[in-house]
Amino acid sequence: MTPALQATGISVRYGGHVAVDRVDITVPDRGMVGVVGANGAGKSSLVNALAGWSPGDRPTVRGSVQLGGKRMDGLAPHRRARRGLVLVPQGKAIFADLTVAENLALMRPPLRKAGRHAFSMDEIFALFPRLANRRNHKGGMLTGSERQMVAVGRALRAAPRVLLLDEPSAGQTPHLLHELLATLRRLIDAGLSVLLVEQSVRSALELVDALYLLERGKVAAHGPAGTMRDDPRLVEASLGRVPS
Repeated sequence: MTPALQATGISVRYGGHVAVDRVDITVPDRGMVGVVGANGAGKSSLVNALAGWSPGDRPTVRGSVQLGGKRMDGLAPHRRARRGLVLVPQGKAIFADLTVAENLALMRPPLRKAGRHAFSMDEIFALFPRLANRRNHKGGMLTGSERQMVAVGRALRAAPRVLLLDEPSAGQTPHLLHELLATLRRLIDAGLSVLLVEQSVRSALELVDALYLLERGKVAAHGPAGTMRDDPRLVEASLGRVPS
């Protein structure tokens, strides 16, 4: 079966600094894959490169990105998103002066969505009841966890084939993070594929099918979550240390 997402030889360089070095990563159809590592390991640089959005001073990005077997590299970020490769960036990125409903309405479902599910507003509110109760609240009035739910809900409105989720634990309590990831796990069982980028190793291990560990921009280890659970390098990553 063709993977939902197949990335090969992804490298990201900012001037003389190599942030990601020839990384290969696969997200199976209807699968949830985690990417973990200490601060500075290259996690966000990797996921941004997959989405086609690499900030900084003239970054150099190389490698192949395929979505459902079709090449995405070379396409602008908005074109990748239209084809179903949708990023929820670190920091939530919702509008503080707009209500929850207005933030969600900003994302219009694509015209062409064969084989993809564009979530309606009612479906988003059913997935995240906390947002239903706050639909008329402005973004600036929400907690960090609620803003993350809005950002994920808005991404689901774009009918993603693969959802790229960058550091959802930022600003969240462990309980609400688990609630968010458990909701995504149910969507995966219904056909969604997710690449979860996280520093919280424990949160990732609980729900992903497979895990990649990044160290200094390279894949140090990868495998099924059950196998990776006992890798001592994950303990180092969860403590924010990079093995020497």
